[in-house]
Formats: sequence, C-alpha cells, structure tokens
Amino acid sequence: MQPKSRKTQVSFGYAIRSFVGYLEGTQKALHTIKNYRLDLLAFQDFIAKEYSNQLIRVDQVSVKDLARFREYLEEKGLKANTRRRKILTVTQFMNYLSKRRKLPPDVAKKMPAPHKIERVPLTVSSTQLLKVIQAMSDETLLEARNKALLWTLTETGCLVSEAAQLRFDSWSQAAPEITLSLGINTQRQVPVSKELFQAIQKLKSFAPQALSTTAKADWIFYGFNKFGALGSHISPRGIELVVRLYGPRLGFPELTPRIFRHSAVLNWFEKGIPQPEIQALLGLKTAYAFRAYELLFNSSRGMAG
Repeated sequence: MQPKSRKTQVSFGYAIRSFVGYLEGTQKALHTIKNYRLDLLAFQDFIAKEYSNQLIRVDQVSVKDLARFREYLEEKGLKANTRRRKILTVTQFMNYLSKRRKLPPDVAKKMPAPHKIERVPLTVSSTQLLKVIQAMSDETLLEARNKALLWTLTETGCLVSEAAQLRFDSWSQAAPEITLSLGINTQRQVPVSKELFQAIQKLKSFAPQALSTTAKADWIFYGFNKFGALGSHISPRGIELVVRLYGPRLGFPELTPRIFRHSAVLNWFEKGIPQPEIQALLGLKTAYAFRAYELLFNSSRGMAG
C-alpha cells in the first residue's frame, strides 16, 4: 500500500478551526483555547503583512518565516513569557498539521523559545472564600449544584476535569475523617469538611425528583441548559463558566479554577501540611511538576517574616 500523500493548499482559516476543534476535543480549558486562537490569528496577520497582505496559506509558510516571526516578537518588545507562549503555540499548531500530513515535517521543527520567567501564582483567601460560598442559597437543584461545586473546588483544589466526573460514591464517611476520592486514572483521597459533605448530601436529595428518568443519578454535578438538568455531568468548560459567573458575586471577580487550586495549596501550606503531602493531595507524581508552587511558598514565608 502506498503511503498517503500530504495534502496541500491548507488555508489559515481551515487550519485554525481544525486545531481549535482538536483542543476542544482534548478538553483544554476555555481560557487556554481562547489564547491559542488569538495567538494564531496574530501569527496569521504577521504572515499576511510579511507578504504584503497576500492571501498566504499555511502550507506556504517556511522555516524562514517562523524564524522571522520569532525576531518580530523580539522587535515588538514583548515580555519573555508572552513571546514564549506565542512561539510554543505556533510550534504546537504546526506540529499538529504536520502529524495530519498537512505540512512537511521539517516546518514543524521546534522553534527556540525564551525561558519561562516564573511568577507568584495569584491566590485569594480560602477562608474568606468559604465564608461567602457557605452563605450562598441552595434552595433549588441548580443553586445547590453551584454551591457544592464551588465549595468542592475551594476545599480540594481539584482540576475541573476531576470535578466534572465526580459521583456520589466518590465520598467516603469513614472514621476518623470524611474523604473525597479524586483522580481519573490514579485515585487519591483528599480530606474534606463535614459541612461540605452535608452540602453534597443536600444536593443528592434533589436528584430523584428533579432529574429526568434518563439521567444517571450517580453524577454529582449535572450539566444544565435553559430547560433544566441534563442527563450527563457538567463539562470542564461548564465549570469554568460557573466560576466566571460567580466570581464577581462572591467578591472575587478575578476567580478562575486555577486560582481555586493555587489558593487551596497556599491554605494547606500555611496550616503546616508538609510539601510532600500537598503534592500528594494535588495528585502530582513528581517534585518537578510541583515546582511551580515554590514561588508561592517563598512569598508566603517572606510575608510571614
């Protein structure tokens, strides 16, 4: 059998739509997808200007064009992290197209990118956040779902992909503590408060009468549309939208799921939980993956001093 030949004449519009669809299919965060798309549109504009606004296709982009793009970002005086993000976005985009035989493999070679300059992650007070969440109304299924969802993110620092797939049997009320089983492939046990467990039980009480007969009643956080609860769990992007909606209402307009996670980490650290235990609570397998929190811990030490 002859190998399939590479397809030519790939427009930027088609390529970007295809790549964004791939990102959505792999359940990338909504904010991440937005940034990818904006970076690629900026790259498209750069290529058009380089060729005097001619209609240039992606398959016509050369290695020299990519090198010129890197120089262009430096000439604009963009910060190192911004240049790094844009370069890595374009590299991943070209690699994606190359693997699908839309581009030759030599174009997809990794471009040199600036080293990342680490910044202290943005956090909020988990204690204050919990107070306003606990005061939220939970008189309807939707209200109870949103309250329990935000509360779970605050106490556990779990990923949106993990929260979306939680079931009622993920919770264990065994002495001496209540725990939540997190993780899609590898499970870990995260201690939670009795009050959060009670909020989950109240949410569960809505399920029999409020959900359709086709719904799987073991999901905790159902998706909703304008007609009511759906028969499947909320999506990770749905969780992002809930956080975006409630952030200003809770007095933290900058809230994102990532800020919930960072804030939980800082809360554990300030309570004196050893770093290896925090790493385990987050489900991070290596110290290298945990390194991003060193700046957060150092900043907390400095403020305490």
